[in-house]
Amino acid sequence: MRGNDRTADALPSDLTEVMAAVSELYGVRVERPKLFKGEFDRNVRFADHRHGMLLAKVSADSLGEDALRWQETVLHAAAESPEVTFRTPLVLPALDGSRHVRIGAHLVRVVTWISGRLWNENSSTGGAGAGLLRSLGEASARLTLALADVDMPPEIPGHDWMIERGPLVVRRALDRLEQAGGEQPERLSVIRGIVDRFAERVLPGLDELPRSVIHHDLHDANVVLDEAGQSLAGVIDFNDAVAAPRISDLAISGAYAMLGHSDPAAAFRSVIAGYRSVLEPEPAELDVVGEMALMRLCMNWAQWRARALDAADSEYALQRSARTWPLIAYLAEAGAPEADPRR
Repeated sequence: MRGNDRTADALPSDLTEVMAAVSELYGVRVERPKLFKGEFDRNVRFADHRHGMLLAKVSADSLGEDALRWQETVLHAAAESPEVTFRTPLVLPALDGSRHVRIGAHLVRVVTWISGRLWNENSSTGGAGAGLLRSLGEASARLTLALADVDMPPEIPGHDWMIERGPLVVRRALDRLEQAGGEQPERLSVIRGIVDRFAERVLPGLDELPRSVIHHDLHDANVVLDEAGQSLAGVIDFNDAVAAPRISDLAISGAYAMLGHSDPAAAFRSVIAGYRSVLEPEPAELDVVGEMALMRLCMNWAQWRARALDAADSEYALQRSARTWPLIAYLAEAGAPEADPRR
């Protein structure tokens, strides 16, 4: 995630110390540092005279080195795969060859920066065009193929953005929001209805779908377009990569592609078409991908609204779901998008 940037002047003192250590451990110059907020990491972009633009991902020590090694494995698989025709971050090793370093209470990785504009910064009226939407679906399929042979170690846990955990995490978030008050009861009721339907009709069959390691966070803040906003240049932030129902990745990319689009169902079908041009899902996957997309939107709205209640930076948490409710409300009336209305 690299939205909500702060200027170099606002770099906190602890990150100033971290970046001084990065300079020594990596043999780089840290010039023009700029902080970008993330869900868990703090990300500092900086310029180096030899490597160009780089990104230091600063995590709390509590993340654990197993998680970092897993993320490095996934990044390597994506970078090495001939399926991936766009840029993904490359890990820059430290001077001693380490792929991450410990600096005080922080675990730090340095990766290459992918230039361009984020999808959610694109100013296209009414949403992206069909060609760009198809390229998003293609990217999802290519990443899924690239990671298909990667085995996730048993010590790597799942996380609360996994769609099969949707009913659990959304209900928990809704209970928290109800207790706190402030949210419109009608909205909470609409989302509970969507969750109940998903739990009854979709969740029981997810275990039968093909599983794979997938990016699992291919949303509009993790897709980089070229500077003109016309073509897909890269994909970032593999922190949520996990073994899950394979079609989850397409559901996520399709869900966020609908945000702000004048014709959400058409946008969704364009993403599906791009995916199918590279990788053909099983009929059972196509039957549920729309419902999974709607569940992911509910997860986005409910979890971020609940986190904002206790967050030190509630503005960041609320911004992450600012555009989600209108789409949920629309789909609650129109129905979950269909992968192929002719089926």
